[in-house]
Amino acid sequence: MPSQNHDHPHGHKCNASAGKRVPVTILTGFLGSGKTTLLNHILQDQSHGMKFAIIENEFGAVNIDADLVTMKEESTEEIVEMINGCICCNVRGDLIPVIKKLLLRKDDFDGILIETTGMADPAPVIQTFLLDEEISKAVEIDGIVTVVDAKHVIPHLHEEKEEDVVNETEQQIAFADRILLNKIDLINNIEKSNVRAEIRTVNKTAEIIETEKSVVDPKRLIGIKGFDLQRVLEFDPDLLEEPNAVDESIIQEEEDTCEYGCCDGPKCCDEEPVKQSSMQKKKRKHDTRISSIAFQVNEDIDVGKLNEMLGELLGEKSKQLYRFKGVLSVKGKEEKYVLQGVHMLVTAGYMQSARWGLNEKRQSKFVFIGVDLDHKELSALFEGCKASPLRFKVGDLVMANAGTWAKGRIMKTWNEGNPYRIKLDNGKEVWAPADSDDYCQKRVE
Repeated sequence: MPSQNHDHPHGHKCNASAGKRVPVTILTGFLGSGKTTLLNHILQDQSHGMKFAIIENEFGAVNIDADLVTMKEESTEEIVEMINGCICCNVRGDLIPVIKKLLLRKDDFDGILIETTGMADPAPVIQTFLLDEEISKAVEIDGIVTVVDAKHVIPHLHEEKEEDVVNETEQQIAFADRILLNKIDLINNIEKSNVRAEIRTVNKTAEIIETEKSVVDPKRLIGIKGFDLQRVLEFDPDLLEEPNAVDESIIQEEEDTCEYGCCDGPKCCDEEPVKQSSMQKKKRKHDTRISSIAFQVNEDIDVGKLNEMLGELLGEKSKQLYRFKGVLSVKGKEEKYVLQGVHMLVTAGYMQSARWGLNEKRQSKFVFIGVDLDHKELSALFEGCKASPLRFKVGDLVMANAGTWAKGRIMKTWNEGNPYRIKLDNGKEVWAPADSDDYCQKRVE
């Protein structure tokens, strides 16, 4: 069939033809490594001249990454959200119908970008494009890009697992065609050499690209034709094993949770039982100690309470908290508040380019991901961060803690995210970051 050179609605030419397969780039990497930051960078850098269909996957019941991806200049990219981490579980699950639906409109984009959950073992994702006949004819894997957190990768590689539990970090590095060694600004040269050596014990051939904040020329990651099936088969000889071509006695029955321990069975498994080889069952099981707890609330957040809560929590349990992130509606602010963290490292701030729209429903989303999490405790802590009625009103006389206690009057409430803006009797103005006696007390004349 002759090639179909035509103009696209998104303003560039594409050389699509019936025989040309759609390239897919798989972005993987452990929790907090910088995958979403990389995805945003690729989308904002228009030098590649491509339009993508984006599949966003989240480990947990609330998808925050999709919100973070859309926090950029107006985009024509399409984002498909998949939650509960199911992209890493079942090659016959949610991913296949999403891909097939996208292929019905394949002339509208030049490639597919998949950002997997940080808990994803890449093998089942790869199998999706190799074992499904319809998809394998229409789509080809261009490359697997793994983002590595230079500051935290070694502890995760060395983490002790049960015999039948997969080390996700190791799997993600092993399958990579390109490795982004990210956050190199957080380590010294000796640490960097050690990290590179550890990576090479797992993957000896992938190009290692050192980055800060996931900034890299997209051309080094896209259109690389880097996927080498033979190399992957050396690492995982059972990759092409048909799930149905195994002993009838080895069957994963539908249970309350899936085989991988990361989500509810009915949400990621087919109605029919999925047959797996004993090697697959041994190799693919996730660490069931790792879980996520997500919050989505319509109430505004008191950012002072949030920062105080996180400070205390991280001081006690930073090693358990692999990842936490949120897009929050802060009382008294029109900008969205974005917070992201990995263990003790936290970045947070108001997004000047992302304000709440006039008709947009203000809500807060937050997710904790970690090992041996106390869900009840975290729920109570987050509930305590909601903005509550204030003790004082505009015009009330108070004593304000401005380094030393001084007399003042409440000028405004919920100003710039602070409960109070106070004008002191000496003419200076100060904020009270929390509605507590530590910062603001009733004034007795």
